[in-house]
Amino acid sequence: MRRPGSPPTFLFRLIIPVTAVFIVTIMSMIAVVFSDERAPVAQFLNRHGNTLLLVEFIAVIIVTFLAMAYDRWQTLKSQSNVPDHSSNTSETSDSPQA
Repeated sequence: MRRPGSPPTFLFRLIIPVTAVFIVTIMSMIAVVFSDERAPVAQFLNRHGNTLLLVEFIAVIIVTFLAMAYDRWQTLKSQSNVPDHSSNTSETSDSPQA
């Protein structure tokens, strides 16, 4: 299990720029509504904006789930390496105690 304060994995670090690109695209599409329709960026976003948003959204979801799955895999792997000390406790007797 990862200790608190341990550095995040590469996939968790990758979530930040992927999400930032998604947010910038959304903000750009909002800005296109108020800009000149003849601008090259506005024309590009009018033509390909929805596809771009869909691809970026899917990328955010995939990277997020991969990061969580990898973190869970690391946690389970580290827990399987730690010996279980609960089986070493004293055995209980079947006799009732008063």
